Amino acid sequence: MGEQHTSSRKNMATVLECSIVLKTRDLMWEWTIFVNPFPDAIALTNTVRTSGKDARRELGFPNLADATQASNDQVCYP
Repeated sequence: MGEQHTSSRKNMATVLECSIVLKTRDLMWEWTIFVNPFPDAIALTNTVRTSGKDARRELGFPNLADATQASNDQVCYP
């Protein structure tokens, strides 16, 4: 069938978002390779969160919001 593509603007990342994701990926790789190659679920989740924040800070976008408040409310643990 081939690849499916969407024209939805919600699914299109901006250059800024892509650069943050790539930097986060690099930080995650460094952490997994040099600090903890076999993390448990809690450590991995915590590291994903902190890597995203660190990536935004290192790229100079510390106040860039991850998502809208409504999205955060949906996934937030009480």
